[in-house]
Amino acid sequence: MDKRTLLAVVLSVVIISIGFFLQGVLFPQPKTSLAAAKPSAASESTAPGPAPLSGPSKASGGKQPGAGGPGTLTSVTSVEPSPSDAKDLTEGTYVLQTDLLRVVFTNHGGAVEKFELLKQLDNGKPLEMVNSGTSGATAFNLSFGGPSSPYTEALFHFTKVSDTTYQFSREFLAPGGVGQPAVPFLLTKTYIFHPRSYMLELKITVQNSINAAPNLDSGGYAYTLQFGPQIGPQFVKLGDQGEFRHFYTYSDGKRATINPPARGEKTIDQHISWTSIVGKYFTAIAIPDATKYAVTYSNKPIPGVVYTSQLYFSRPPISSSVSSNLFQFYLGPKDPRILGTFDNPDKNAFGTSGLQLEKVVDTTPLLGWLEDILNFFLQLFYKLIPNWGVAIILLTVLIKVILFPFTRKSFESTSKMQALTPKLNELREKYKSNPTKLNQEMAALYKREGVSPLGGCLPLLLQMPVFFALYGLLNTEFQLRGAVFIPGWITDLSQPESILHFHNFAIPLLGWTDLRALPFLYVGSQLLTSKLMQAPDSQANKNMLLITYLMPIMFFFILYNVPSGLLVYWTITNLLSALQQLIMNRARRKKLGLVRK
Repeated sequence: MDKRTLLAVVLSVVIISIGFFLQGVLFPQPKTSLAAAKPSAASESTAPGPAPLSGPSKASGGKQPGAGGPGTLTSVTSVEPSPSDAKDLTEGTYVLQTDLLRVVFTNHGGAVEKFELLKQLDNGKPLEMVNSGTSGATAFNLSFGGPSSPYTEALFHFTKVSDTTYQFSREFLAPGGVGQPAVPFLLTKTYIFHPRSYMLELKITVQNSINAAPNLDSGGYAYTLQFGPQIGPQFVKLGDQGEFRHFYTYSDGKRATINPPARGEKTIDQHISWTSIVGKYFTAIAIPDATKYAVTYSNKPIPGVVYTSQLYFSRPPISSSVSSNLFQFYLGPKDPRILGTFDNPDKNAFGTSGLQLEKVVDTTPLLGWLEDILNFFLQLFYKLIPNWGVAIILLTVLIKVILFPFTRKSFESTSKMQALTPKLNELREKYKSNPTKLNQEMAALYKREGVSPLGGCLPLLLQMPVFFALYGLLNTEFQLRGAVFIPGWITDLSQPESILHFHNFAIPLLGWTDLRALPFLYVGSQLLTSKLMQAPDSQANKNMLLITYLMPIMFFFILYNVPSGLLVYWTITNLLSALQQLIMNRARRKKLGLVRK
């Protein structure tokens, strides 16, 4: 390969690497434009409220925050739990389990302590979607007022409506005005699940028994519903293994990204179809009803959780004696096959349609269509041989076969350029003091010999979109998570493999805690390919030795901790390229031998 061609290849690799980095930092999310359907729900209603509860729960003892003994309705300055509704209330937790989920509730505010995905594992345990670290924080808390208001920790009465419907309720007192007695109202939170769904419904009802609107208006908001403090899986820091957290909204057929300030928060006051917290493989999607909520996105750290991702829905003041709001939450895999079922009411238990939840999945900018094509063949190969590592290898072979005409053209062009090297050297020596004349003579030589100096580069550049699209596919395909390729070695194609764990030791400066085999195989295959691509006794090769060997070593460090699926693809690509180059080199030598005879 001549100096220009090899330099072009090196620059292409550098451009690809920089492109991946900038894509993740500056353009982590494309916008889409598909129609979204608005979820149907009542924002306010005068319909009868919930049926009377069957009685207080029987749970382990505990003292209710803010509750006193029996009393009368007197003036209050803020919303408080009614002392008269505290009889027999004790602290307790309640477990709801379906085929896919295990949810642990607390009657402190009727919140959720744990939300485990039973079919998805994180370090051998069910993956926790309420990732609270060491904070003890809970999700689905409610505060009276805006997002900065404290959550209510009052104990709620619990009712098990059915195996998949749990209800929490408590009577509160709202301020009645100057010199006026407090106005009682019943707050009810009803959680509705289905056995085979990652979605739940949360119905929040405020009901006043004296046919008057309770005075719930603090800073322009009646109450705020919270979800957080973080979604799973566990991670040490964002960026490891490509893990990230983004906030997306979807409305009017377009997806947008919300970027709060670093360790801060941002509030929007506009209609949305849904909003979400998105990670690499899992997502929490909130679908509010038609009420005009102010939505706050926060990544403010809390004690015990360094990286938080929280959503807050702040409801405007209530103007009727009975108000009911409905939220739907999807907490589960970022798998378009699952998310797409919520577009068809016949395929999901909640009867939703047109939500376009699959738009939460990221694709490579401008190349999403190519990712879809590659994913089609990846799924096809997996159906033929149910091993995702084998499917990646077969996809790699298919790509090399399709691109072989371009590879051959690149090889032929490079060979012609190498044959012209003596003549080019003569021209450089003859016109070394006249660059303009040298360029003219070189152009004339290329024209006479029918050679293009870019012929060896253009085919390589045409392959770049495939590399971008395949990188995006293998880095985000949900079905690769936990997929075993070679038992005992490559046990998760979405994670780096390991042949030796250093336990409590990390290599200084690098921070590596494992010895991995795939990066070494990648470097070896890359060096072999580079060696076979070199022309014998070429002065250009001698000049490019540093780059030839330095680039693979540099990428060894860059790719050391990438998912093993990517390195399997890259290593197999190098080996196939080496095989192609070996065959073409032999064919060229054979042809030259026939010419000499």
